[in-house]
Amino acid sequence: MDDNLKNNLRKNMLIIRKNMPKQNACNFSKKIMDTIIGLPQFINCKNIMLYISFNNEVDTYKLATWCLNNNKTVIAPYCIKSNHKIVPFIINNLTTDLTKSTFGIMEPKYDILMNANIENIDLIIVPGVVFDEDCNRIGFGAGYYDRFLSMKTKNTITIGIAYDYQIIDKVPTDEYDVPLNFIITEKRIISLK
Repeated sequence: MDDNLKNNLRKNMLIIRKNMPKQNACNFSKKIMDTIIGLPQFINCKNIMLYISFNNEVDTYKLATWCLNNNKTVIAPYCIKSNHKIVPFIINNLTTDLTKSTFGIMEPKYDILMNANIENIDLIIVPGVVFDEDCNRIGFGAGYYDRFLSMKTKNTITIGIAYDYQIIDKVPTDEYDVPLNFIITEKRIISLK
Protein backbone atom coordinates (compact mmCIF):
# COMPACT_ATOMS: atom_id res chain seq x y z
CA MET A 1 0.00 0.00 0.00
CA ASP A 2 1.24 3.45 -0.80
CA ASP A 3 1.93 5.26 2.50
CA ASN A 4 2.97 8.38 0.59
CA LEU A 5 -0.44 8.56 -1.03
CA LYS A 6 -2.15 8.23 2.36
CA ASN A 7 0.13 10.86 3.88
CA ASN A 8 -0.48 13.31 1.02
CA LEU A 9 -4.24 12.80 1.15
CA ARG A 10 -4.15 13.34 4.92
CA LYS A 11 -1.93 16.42 4.73
CA ASN A 12 -3.97 18.11 1.98
CA MET A 13 -7.31 17.38 3.64
CA LEU A 14 -6.12 18.70 7.01
CA ILE A 15 -5.10 21.97 5.32
CA ILE A 16 -8.52 22.27 3.67
CA ARG A 17 -10.29 21.53 6.95
CA LYS A 18 -8.12 23.95 8.92
CA ASN A 19 -8.96 26.75 6.47
CA MET A 20 -12.67 26.02 6.43
CA PRO A 21 -14.78 28.97 7.66
CA LYS A 22 -15.86 28.46 11.30
CA GLN A 23 -19.47 29.24 10.38
CA ASN A 24 -19.52 26.39 7.83
CA ALA A 25 -18.04 23.99 10.39
CA CYS A 26 -20.74 25.03 12.83
CA ASN A 27 -23.64 24.74 10.34
CA PHE A 28 -22.46 21.43 8.85
CA SER A 29 -21.82 19.95 12.31
CA LYS A 30 -25.39 20.78 13.33
CA LYS A 31 -26.81 19.08 10.22
CA ILE A 32 -24.65 15.99 10.86
CA MET A 33 -25.75 15.86 14.50
CA ASP A 34 -29.44 16.15 13.56
CA THR A 35 -29.00 13.25 11.11
CA ILE A 36 -27.30 11.07 13.75
CA ILE A 37 -29.98 11.74 16.36
CA GLY A 38 -32.64 10.63 13.86
CA LEU A 39 -30.92 7.36 12.90
CA PRO A 40 -32.77 4.26 14.17
CA GLN A 41 -29.38 2.68 14.91
CA PHE A 42 -28.56 5.63 17.17
CA ILE A 43 -31.99 5.87 18.80
CA ASN A 44 -31.74 2.22 19.90
CA CYS A 45 -28.28 2.63 21.44
CA LYS A 46 -27.56 3.23 25.10
CA ASN A 47 -23.73 3.42 25.31
CA ILE A 48 -22.23 5.82 22.81
CA MET A 49 -18.53 6.40 22.37
CA LEU A 50 -17.45 9.58 20.63
CA TYR A 51 -14.25 11.48 20.12
CA ILE A 52 -13.91 14.96 21.59
CA SER A 53 -13.61 17.27 18.59
CA PHE A 54 -10.91 19.89 18.03
CA ASN A 55 -9.40 21.96 15.19
CA ASN A 56 -12.45 22.30 12.94
CA GLU A 57 -13.38 18.61 13.17
CA VAL A 58 -17.10 17.86 13.02
CA ASP A 59 -18.24 19.13 16.43
CA THR A 60 -19.11 16.32 18.87
CA TYR A 61 -19.79 18.49 21.95
CA LYS A 62 -23.44 19.13 21.07
CA LEU A 63 -23.99 15.44 20.40
CA ALA A 64 -22.34 14.51 23.72
CA THR A 65 -24.53 17.08 25.53
CA TRP A 66 -27.66 15.74 23.81
CA CYS A 67 -26.72 12.18 24.86
CA LEU A 68 -26.13 13.19 28.48
CA ASN A 69 -29.50 15.01 28.54
CA ASN A 70 -31.32 12.02 27.01
CA ASN A 71 -30.17 9.17 29.26
CA LYS A 72 -27.46 7.84 27.00
CA THR A 73 -24.07 6.93 28.41
CA VAL A 74 -21.26 9.00 26.88
CA ILE A 75 -17.90 7.32 26.50
CA ALA A 76 -14.75 9.15 25.36
CA PRO A 77 -11.39 7.75 24.26
CA TYR A 78 -8.20 8.17 26.25
CA CYS A 79 -5.17 7.58 24.03
CA ILE A 80 -2.08 5.95 25.51
CA LYS A 81 0.84 7.26 23.47
CA SER A 82 3.36 4.51 24.36
CA ASN A 83 1.39 1.67 22.77
CA HIS A 84 -1.11 3.57 20.58
CA LYS A 85 -3.99 2.11 22.54
CA ILE A 86 -7.40 3.63 23.24
CA VAL A 87 -8.96 3.17 26.67
CA PRO A 88 -12.66 4.14 26.80
CA PHE A 89 -13.91 6.12 29.82
CA ILE A 90 -17.44 7.05 30.88
CA ILE A 91 -18.05 10.81 30.89
CA ASN A 92 -20.76 12.29 33.12
CA ASN A 93 -19.92 15.97 32.74
CA LEU A 94 -18.23 17.66 29.77
CA THR A 95 -16.77 20.41 31.95
CA THR A 96 -15.36 18.53 34.93
CA ASP A 97 -14.53 15.13 33.41
CA LEU A 98 -12.24 16.34 30.60
CA THR A 99 -8.76 17.82 30.65
CA LYS A 100 -6.45 19.16 27.94
CA SER A 101 -3.83 16.67 26.75
CA THR A 102 -0.29 17.49 25.63
CA PHE A 103 -1.64 17.68 22.04
CA GLY A 104 -4.25 20.23 23.08
CA ILE A 105 -7.06 17.69 22.68
CA MET A 106 -9.62 17.33 25.44
CA GLU A 107 -9.53 13.84 26.94
CA PRO A 108 -11.05 11.99 29.90
CA LYS A 109 -9.52 12.46 33.35
CA TYR A 110 -8.50 8.81 33.45
CA ASP A 111 -7.49 8.91 37.12
CA ILE A 112 -10.98 9.78 38.39
CA LEU A 113 -13.31 8.20 35.84
CA MET A 114 -14.68 4.73 35.31
CA ASN A 115 -13.45 2.55 32.44
CA ALA A 116 -16.06 1.49 29.94
CA ASN A 117 -16.13 -2.14 28.89
CA ILE A 118 -15.61 -2.34 25.11
CA GLU A 119 -18.23 -5.13 24.89
CA ASN A 120 -20.88 -2.77 26.26
CA ILE A 121 -20.35 -0.04 23.67
CA ASP A 122 -23.32 0.04 21.28
CA LEU A 123 -22.09 2.69 18.86
CA ILE A 124 -18.78 4.40 18.14
CA ILE A 125 -18.49 7.79 16.43
CA VAL A 126 -15.14 7.55 14.67
CA PRO A 127 -12.95 10.50 13.66
CA GLY A 128 -11.09 10.58 10.39
CA VAL A 129 -9.42 12.87 7.90
CA VAL A 130 -10.40 11.28 4.57
CA PHE A 131 -13.20 8.79 3.84
CA ASP A 132 -14.52 6.96 0.79
CA GLU A 133 -17.84 5.62 -0.46
CA ASP A 134 -16.97 2.09 0.74
CA CYS A 135 -16.85 3.40 4.34
CA ASN A 136 -13.06 3.25 4.59
CA ARG A 137 -11.15 5.98 6.39
CA ILE A 138 -7.75 7.54 6.81
CA GLY A 139 -7.15 8.73 10.35
CA PHE A 140 -4.24 10.72 11.74
CA GLY A 141 -1.81 7.91 10.98
CA ALA A 142 -1.06 6.45 14.40
CA GLY A 143 -3.49 3.52 14.11
CA TYR A 144 -5.27 4.08 17.44
CA TYR A 145 -8.74 3.52 16.02
CA ASP A 146 -7.77 0.63 13.73
CA ARG A 147 -6.46 -1.25 16.79
CA PHE A 148 -9.49 -0.32 18.90
CA LEU A 149 -12.11 -1.15 16.24
CA SER A 150 -10.56 -4.58 15.67
CA MET A 151 -11.47 -5.43 19.30
CA LYS A 152 -15.09 -4.27 19.30
CA THR A 153 -17.97 -6.73 19.20
CA LYS A 154 -19.55 -7.53 15.85
CA ASN A 155 -22.79 -5.77 16.84
CA THR A 156 -21.16 -2.45 17.72
CA ILE A 157 -22.13 0.11 15.07
CA THR A 158 -19.41 2.43 13.77
CA ILE A 159 -20.17 5.83 12.26
CA GLY A 160 -17.61 8.11 10.68
CA ILE A 161 -18.61 11.77 10.64
CA ALA A 162 -17.13 14.14 8.10
CA TYR A 163 -17.76 17.15 5.95
CA ASP A 164 -18.84 16.12 2.48
CA TYR A 165 -15.61 17.36 0.85
CA GLN A 166 -13.71 14.79 2.97
CA ILE A 167 -15.25 11.96 0.92
CA ILE A 168 -13.16 10.79 -2.03
CA ASP A 169 -13.71 7.95 -4.51
CA LYS A 170 -11.24 5.49 -3.03
CA VAL A 171 -9.06 5.49 0.07
CA PRO A 172 -5.95 3.26 -0.05
CA THR A 173 -6.48 0.39 2.44
CA ASP A 174 -4.55 -2.53 3.88
CA GLU A 175 -5.54 -5.64 5.85
CA TYR A 176 -5.60 -3.78 9.19
CA ASP A 177 -8.16 -1.22 8.06
CA VAL A 178 -11.66 -1.79 9.40
CA PRO A 179 -14.47 -0.29 7.26
CA LEU A 180 -17.19 1.61 9.14
CA ASN A 181 -20.93 0.87 9.03
CA PHE A 182 -21.86 4.43 8.09
CA ILE A 183 -20.38 7.77 7.16
CA ILE A 184 -22.53 10.81 7.76
CA THR A 185 -21.88 14.19 6.17
CA GLU A 186 -23.98 17.34 6.05
CA LYS A 187 -25.34 16.14 2.69
CA ARG A 188 -25.75 12.36 2.88
CA ILE A 189 -25.56 9.05 4.68
CA ILE A 190 -23.20 6.48 3.17
CA SER A 191 -23.67 2.94 4.39
CA LEU A 192 -21.47 -0.11 4.11
CA LYS A 193 -22.63 -2.14 1.14
